[in-house]
Amino acid sequence: MHRRRFLKSVAAASLLPAIPAAAARDGQPLRAKAARMLMLGFIGDNPDTDGARQVAEHLSQRRIGGVLFLRHNVRSRAGVEGLTSQFREQAPEAWMAVDQEGGAVQRLSGDLGYSAIPRAHVVSQEKTVDEARALYASAAAEFRAAGFNMNLAPVADVQDDDNSVIGRWGRGYGADGARIAAYAAAFIEAFETAGAACAIKHFPGHGRSSGDSHHGFVDITETWSYSELDPFRRLIEADRAHLIMGGHLTHTGLDPAGNPVTFSRAILGDLLRERLGYEGALITDDLDMGAIRENYDQREAVIRSIQAGNDIIMMSNSAVPDPGLPQRFAGWIEDAVGSGELTEARIDRSMERLDALAAYAI
Repeated sequence: MHRRRFLKSVAAASLLPAIPAAAARDGQPLRAKAARMLMLGFIGDNPDTDGARQVAEHLSQRRIGGVLFLRHNVRSRAGVEGLTSQFREQAPEAWMAVDQEGGAVQRLSGDLGYSAIPRAHVVSQEKTVDEARALYASAAAEFRAAGFNMNLAPVADVQDDDNSVIGRWGRGYGADGARIAAYAAAFIEAFETAGAACAIKHFPGHGRSSGDSHHGFVDITETWSYSELDPFRRLIEADRAHLIMGGHLTHTGLDPAGNPVTFSRAILGDLLRERLGYEGALITDDLDMGAIRENYDQREAVIRSIQAGNDIIMMSNSAVPDPGLPQRFAGWIEDAVGSGELTEARIDRSMERLDALAAYAI
């Protein structure tokens, strides 16, 4: 174990008392384990909203493992920092997650009084890796001060200017795997040093796609190439990949059954874990996005995501807000274990990965 990782593990162990040790996990109720896997979104942009109060209650009862902040939750600096403070008071160990890539995808924006972060493509063109690391270290300090400990970034997709999701907005560091990995690693190192985990996205590569998975599944079978795995492979080999997000993408060459990556054991298991040797945690993209919501009911989406190997299930709960979603989520997992769709050993494997991930966030 690297010395920095060891020190962060010690810090995490002292600051996150509610995360169970492996020895105690055997006696932990299945519902409590399930709760750790749910990252829940909400409606509201300040602590006085009904949605915020509901999330605070879920956190106090340990029904969820983290909170997802989307654009509609981040309307003012006082509002967002009031929310993270409210939530952390209820559950100091919980994940507070938001997209803070830079450029067009920077929820803690300059308009709210935070420092502007240039888009990834500009950073890679205008700054050395060391300069980028210093830039991101400053951003990470603001991020942590705002109460967040998980950044849904960086992007490890290739930059293709014709792509409407990544390339159009300059969200990629370039087209060369080594270059992408070097800048993404600088991003990750800066945020992990500050005490925030990073979710690398969007495996196995969204950069050359011809659609937007916010609205429906994107088939990358004809546009994707194996070179798009290179940044992910390099980050894994350099021990910089501790949390990876799959995209709501389909690729019949990688999964002949046509399962979206989010539900694909062939892509998340055989390709990512077996062939690339990835041992860290996996997080879904939002299961409330159109690609999933319009094709699967919530229970099926949750169970299939876990069967595929995901450890954190992201549900923004915004399309049709349900105050009781966490209780239903835990019930789905209990029922699935009872019916044999899942095993408790599979859930325990996620607990192990989440314990390890906690070492990178304090």
